[in-house]
Amino acid sequence: MTKRSYISLLFIAFAIIGLIILPGCFGKKSPERTYYSIDYALGTQPTNTSPKYNKTVVIQNISTALAYDRQEIVYRANPYEFQYYWYRLWASKPRKMLRELIVGHLRYTNLFTSVSSTIEDKLPDYLLDIEISSIEELDVSDTEWYAHLGLRFNLQTMDLSKTIWTYTFDSKVPVASNQPVYVVKAMSELLNTELVKAFQDLDQKLATSNLMHHPYAPPAPSNDAIDFSDSSEESAPVEEDVPRATLKNRK
Repeated sequence: MTKRSYISLLFIAFAIIGLIILPGCFGKKSPERTYYSIDYALGTQPTNTSPKYNKTVVIQNISTALAYDRQEIVYRANPYEFQYYWYRLWASKPRKMLRELIVGHLRYTNLFTSVSSTIEDKLPDYLLDIEISSIEELDVSDTEWYAHLGLRFNLQTMDLSKTIWTYTFDSKVPVASNQPVYVVKAMSELLNTELVKAFQDLDQKLATSNLMHHPYAPPAPSNDAIDFSDSSEESAPVEEDVPRATLKNRK
């Protein structure tokens, strides 16, 4: 490398550093990050006064399409391009956020004696796997935005020998105002509506299943109870929610 080339590279490097530092010197700051979470109140949804079925369920696996497995909120204007907000993020990755909501909602229905996200001292009767196929903002035009959410449920026996129930939805609803906070609000309402439909469908399926017992009654004590304490399984380590690189700076 010649001396002139070396000086040219130094000049370019200092110019880049100057472009980064100068805005701060004149009082301009980068926008602060805002974190969002899907949420809704339980209270008006269908529920049973006591567990309807003498069965236990674990929601151990919830997977996400790779494009959505990140904290940055996805927005799209066409089917072929994914874009991400730099400063608008989910409070946690969608698969963790939705698992907590779904566990809470399914517990509230009181369909089962137990609903959890981990296998503990005793093996459950059923495993419920969930796949997030979409969770995003759809920008049809500058004035028309939608909240888009798609999930697939698959309930199986603990030994995976029989599928008890499958259910899929893929829905979108218009937002009240073209801002990310209204997208999250619309998505919260959408999830609530769709989970009510899903769990009503699950109830109907269980009511006609040959594997189901009669409505729940507390089991009588037995000296022949089997101890599954040696069969406990450790849940997979949870990945830390570390934001990844984004593709476009959109406030």
